[in-house]
Amino acid sequence: MTNSSPETHDFDAWFTGFFDGEGCIRIAIADRERYSTGFELAPMLRITHEQLTGTLDAEGWIGVKVGQNSEYRVDHRLQPQIEVTETYRDHLMEALCAYCDAHDVNCHVSSLEANENRSDQYIWGVQGISNTRTLLTPLRDQFIVKREQVDLLLDEILPRMDQGVHHEKEGFLKVMYYVDRFNSYKGGSRGKYTLEYFEELWGMEYTPE
Repeated sequence: MTNSSPETHDFDAWFTGFFDGEGCIRIAIADRERYSTGFELAPMLRITHEQLTGTLDAEGWIGVKVGQNSEYRVDHRLQPQIEVTETYRDHLMEALCAYCDAHDVNCHVSSLEANENRSDQYIWGVQGISNTRTLLTPLRDQFIVKREQVDLLLDEILPRMDQGVHHEKEGFLKVMYYVDRFNSYKGGSRGKYTLEYFEELWGMEYTPE
């Protein structure tokens, strides 16, 4: 895995996403002979590759969620996931959804009601192997903060999940080895489910290749 040099980044757009988190909101003006004025005004809401990458670098969560699920042979499920959480369902959520629509990525926006520990929250998310890969692949070279994580996810974790190795215990342990590495990078959280946890649970030991 190699990080791209700073020269490959569009820093203006990346910083816009990193510090602002807002999509590009503007009125597009185009020549249109069929209109009496000869011009058309079209409101537009969009977000570029670089702005989305900056947003995910700053405010996004990228990872693999692990949880119990009796529908799977190993009684546990691995779910690649990307999330951005905001207090308001504002232009950012609209821009993220518009970006996904334009790039054939399924996304969702859910909400969490306020309680004594937090205010209302809105969560934009992308789940699954295909959606995660489709979203991250064109953004990869623009990542700075989470570049190592994105490389590991695209190069090691998703290809193995594509092959279905995680549906058997041996393959599950192999994927968890990379998930542990993934979570050791900046912003990662190991949590309850680790390679060691499953080795103890199943009485097995994984030896890295």
